[in-house]
Amino acid sequence: MNARNTLIAAGAIVMIALASCGTARRAGKDLFIGVSSPVLIIYGGATDGYTSAKSVRKGLDGGTVVEVLSFPFTFTYHAISHLVHCVIHVIDLPLCLFYGAAELAPNGPEIQPLDYYQGTWFDKPSKSGTDAESGENLPPGYNR
Repeated sequence: MNARNTLIAAGAIVMIALASCGTARRAGKDLFIGVSSPVLIIYGGATDGYTSAKSVRKGLDGGTVVEVLSFPFTFTYHAISHLVHCVIHVIDLPLCLFYGAAELAPNGPEIQPLDYYQGTWFDKPSKSGTDAESGENLPPGYNR
């Protein structure tokens, strides 16, 4: 066994030890958002911009002209917002090595993926919600 293979094997063992579930989910979400960011910025800007343009139309009690004229501005605003969120995910990706090391401590923090985009494969489903009988809000993790 040569030094290169030993170094690769040792690096893999360290990465497995440092990449606990929370850290691996966070890194996976950061990587997924970073790779899909070109589509996400345009798609998110367009859908959010269209919704905002409809709200402007309703708020001003205007017609379709108001909606059409406000769409370029709402699209630009939401596209820039999605760009910033994607950049934050890309910057956060290399920091996951340190999150894994912090999570190894016995009383260390529980690492969770960033919450800019919810509902991805990397997010834990929330068990919070509303009680069907009383209508009260239930705290996260509440089980009857």
